[in-house]
Amino acid sequence: MRHSSWRRAGAVCAALTAAAIALAGCSGSSSTGSAAAASQSTDTSGQTLNYWLWVDNATDQTWQQLADQFNAESGHGKVQLQVVPAAQYLDKLQTALSSGNGPDAARMKDEWIGQFVKAGVLAPLSKKIDAWSGKSSVIDSSWNAGKVPGKSEIYMMPHQNTALYMYYNKKLFSAAGLDAPKTQADVIADAPKLTGNGHYAFDVRGGAGGQDQWAAWMYAGGAQFVDSSGKVTLDSPTGEQVNQSYLDLVKFAPPGSATAAFAQVQSNFLSGTTAMMIHHVGSLAAVRKQFGQDVGVIPVPSQDPSKPSSLQTMSGNVVFTSSKKQELAWQWETWLLGDAQMLKMSTSPQGQLPVTTAVAANAAFTKDDGYQVALKAAQTAQSWPQLNGTTNVVNATWSPTIQQAFGGQSSSAQMLQKLSADLSK
Repeated sequence: MRHSSWRRAGAVCAALTAAAIALAGCSGSSSTGSAAAASQSTDTSGQTLNYWLWVDNATDQTWQQLADQFNAESGHGKVQLQVVPAAQYLDKLQTALSSGNGPDAARMKDEWIGQFVKAGVLAPLSKKIDAWSGKSSVIDSSWNAGKVPGKSEIYMMPHQNTALYMYYNKKLFSAAGLDAPKTQADVIADAPKLTGNGHYAFDVRGGAGGQDQWAAWMYAGGAQFVDSSGKVTLDSPTGEQVNQSYLDLVKFAPPGSATAAFAQVQSNFLSGTTAMMIHHVGSLAAVRKQFGQDVGVIPVPSQDPSKPSSLQTMSGNVVFTSSKKQELAWQWETWLLGDAQMLKMSTSPQGQLPVTTAVAANAAFTKDDGYQVALKAAQTAQSWPQLNGTTNVVNATWSPTIQQAFGGQSSSAQMLQKLSADLSK
């Protein structure tokens, strides 16, 4: 989902930094937040935590039910939920933090972490995580979503994850005499055979939200957005080659695909217009209802099947340095990772993939191969790099940049140079 307010990246970062300094004496370094957290008492009884979140299903009461359960337990304070519409969430959060009226803790997306860390408003959590008895219950790769590239500090507790994979129409593949693709070379070779007579191979989805589908293809092809030091390396020769293979698929995409958003992409796949679709378990019920066992679920085809990768998008929980209730925030956020709570959330209308090993092994996620493919993909999936420029790329510059490349107005190299420069800002 786009959030246009975050196009003002420089102003946002400056405002948040100023707010952090004024409210928490924060210089933007991790040591300040650690000291603030360490100085707080573990006795949180009598406190009320102001926790902000968005919900993906406004009619579902799972979040409130969990809060009520937490509040009914003894030995800690209470949490008060403040639900903010998703379309307004970041704008309202930045405004509240800048004016000194921000929450104690909040739900967060991995792609937003970079800006908040640079502003110095997120409390570092690594010391508390290392001392937490529940650390080993969390799927190890989940922690990476809360880190800034090149750094080891964790700023977000993982909570709900999504890993992208591929759906394919078995009947269309069979009619073309094809097996399910295993590599990107297979997809490229199969695309012309799946195109014709009103059918197309694949939607390239150059509109809203398409950046995640594209990033999954890039990661699966071996492209790296950043190196181990956090330097942007997207515009490498490998990146350019993988990106060109994606751009070439527009020739086998249905009309309008270069500017399509998700609704069009899903509609094309469900109607049998396209033979392949990259998405996640959020479409599983719809495709199962439409096709039954005539749809296959496979990893995003990779350049090298021995080195699979995809994109994961994590929503988690953060604590703000300005809060005087960081210990209660910690108690709430670790409580949400308990087995019963995680299972309740992950199987609700709000749910995605669980981030704890015990819940991932629950029958709710082992009975359907779609979930198993997704959970396996999550083990090697990567996030958008948590850089200061990522939010602007995801929400503002990716779509027009790739649309220009689809239209031949820029080359693969020029496209990646533009995105790399934006990520590096």
